[in-house]
Parts: sequence; structure tokens; C-alpha cells
Amino acid sequence: MFIRAYLRASTGEQDANRAREELQLFAETKTIRIASFYVETQSGAKIERAELGRLIEDSHPGDVLLIEKVDRLSRLPFEQWKLLKGQLIAAGIHIVVVDQPMTHAILDNTVENSMIAKVLTEFMVDLAAAMARDDYETRRKRQAQGIEKAKALGKYQGRQPDHELRQNIRLLLDDGKSWSQVQSLLKCSRSTIAKAVKKH
Repeated sequence: MFIRAYLRASTGEQDANRAREELQLFAETKTIRIASFYVETQSGAKIERAELGRLIEDSHPGDVLLIEKVDRLSRLPFEQWKLLKGQLIAAGIHIVVVDQPMTHAILDNTVENSMIAKVLTEFMVDLAAAMARDDYETRRKRQAQGIEKAKALGKYQGRQPDHELRQNIRLLLDDGKSWSQVQSLLKCSRSTIAKAVKKH
């Protein structure tokens, strides 16, 4: 059984590696070792995610997908969540969620615990995935309402660009750094780099 940790952030301005230490501490308390980390910057509301796809492809039946919270795995609408869950089930991957203790029993290799854990995990993850999607939609709705209210008051200016970040991107590119190197050094998305290049 290999433990594969999945770390995700929605934007380049967030740090996907933030939860790495928490997952490592969890692994130590359970006396397990994380075989590999899969880190990406992509919305949890999108089903197509390169690193998650690579994790599924790399996995063997019985391997564990370790995540901090269910919303790191999914903020998908129900039908898309069913598709993703189907891929995980077809690959024989077990999900362990750090903040969902009922999912931890899968790490105990006894047959009885494994069977109970599978049933509980599926129920808990389905419930948490639905809650994560609901939270995502609620926040987007409130954001849209806030923007409409600001527009009505003549106060909405839109999202302002990070001029310092864009300047640093241009400096690194001018210094001969590749887009991938810039992305790694500044922890920004490729779309942010593209915008900096376009403005320049």
C-alpha cells in the first residue's frame, strides 16, 4: 500500500504546499510513510487536473490518496464528482482525509476494519464533497452580489493587478529564466505570467 498525498491550491497566489507539513505530521502519528506528493494549482471545481490525473494513473489497487480536507479533492457539481469518484474506485484507490477521522481506519490493514472503513469513507467523502460544492457556490454567489452592490454604488474597480509580481516576472524572464522556473520561484500561475508578458 503506497500513500500518495495530493496538495491543491486554486490560484497561483495561494500556496499549494501549505498543507505538506500537516500531512507529514499525520503520517508520522500513523507510522506510515508518504511515497510521493502531487502538487498543483487548479480549481477544485474543475474535473480535469493534471496532477490528480497523474496520481490516479500512478496508483495501484489498495493505494491511498491522502488529503488534508475533502475540498482539496473536490468542489465539483454532483455529476462530475460521481465521475471522479468512479475513476478512484476503478483504480482501487482508498481516500484518507486528515480532518475526517472516520476515514483513517483504512490505514489499519485488518480485513474487518478495511471493509467498515470503505463504507464509512464513501459516505463521509460524499457528504463532505457535497458540502464543499455548496460552500463554493455560496461564496461565488456572495461575491457576485458584492460586486453588483459595489457597481450600483459606483465603487467597483475590478480585481487590481499585482504590479510588483508582474515586474518580478518580467525581470526573471529578461534574465533568461523559463516560464516553469518563474512559476516555481514566484509561486504564480502560468496565466499570471502570460498576463505579465502581454502587458509588457
